[in-house]
Amino acid sequence: MTAEISILEHIQSLRGGLKPTLQVVADAVLARPTETRSMNIKELAAACGVSEASISRFVRGIGLPSYRAFQLRMVEDAATTLPARSQVPDEGQIYENIGRADTAQTILTKVAHRTADVARACLSTLDPAALERAAAMIRAADTVYFFAAGLSALSAENALLRFARIGKPAIFHRDRNNQILLAGSLRRGSLGIAISDSGRTNQTVLALTAARAAGVPTIALTAFADSPLARIADLTLVTPAGYQPNEEPLYESMVSKIGQLVAIDALYSLVALTEFDASVAAVKRGDAFIQDSRSARRPEGGR
Repeated sequence: MTAEISILEHIQSLRGGLKPTLQVVADAVLARPTETRSMNIKELAAACGVSEASISRFVRGIGLPSYRAFQLRMVEDAATTLPARSQVPDEGQIYENIGRADTAQTILTKVAHRTADVARACLSTLDPAALERAAAMIRAADTVYFFAAGLSALSAENALLRFARIGKPAIFHRDRNNQILLAGSLRRGSLGIAISDSGRTNQTVLALTAARAAGVPTIALTAFADSPLARIADLTLVTPAGYQPNEEPLYESMVSKIGQLVAIDALYSLVALTEFDASVAAVKRGDAFIQDSRSARRPEGGR
């Protein structure tokens, strides 16, 4: 468990990958951190409606050796700025934790802090060893195919441009049906990467399933380690959850995509560093054309 983030941020980031019973415990801790700090293991088990053994499994599941260690971390982090989950009924219906009574100032504060929380939580959810494995898979691939829908498509497009800058061929089609058709016809040397915060977007799951059936290695980028997408991938990179699996909103916010962007930037950097000189040369070759495209030209005869 990393010390760079608070224990509440750590629990929030790992919540999606826990078993249902342990998610109940996580929800109780996140909703009532002050009360939890003063509870012994028996009291917390009773408050959550689970066994003491489940509390012990929860503690081990978040990377702590004992309930005593959990209590100490809760006390040490008592001054954390991470707010408890809101009990206001109308919050989150429009955007994350924004409610009817919010003002421009509180909205700006909430969005900025929530974005920072998710980025920081990547230190907990993203496994450096898994990132190294994913980078090696990308380096070994002749072409990387991305599958995504909704706002996750923005993350795929960002990845496309990142890898293109260092000369790694990458393909992404926004049309979901095209993604499935392409995935089913992939050849040896290809790599399929699917991006979905929930890990349950049907056509993204179908595309990665088709890629795997074609015999190519696959990577899932999702917030839920037990999701359908994660279960079919050869390797899963877990990003912080923007919402809970039983609370999936009808809107999509960019906050939940911050983790995806952090993961992609880390992967791009790892791949580029392995072939540093070639990557730098590729970036420099593209720089001149990018600079030229950004140079505003004065119309003939203009001043």
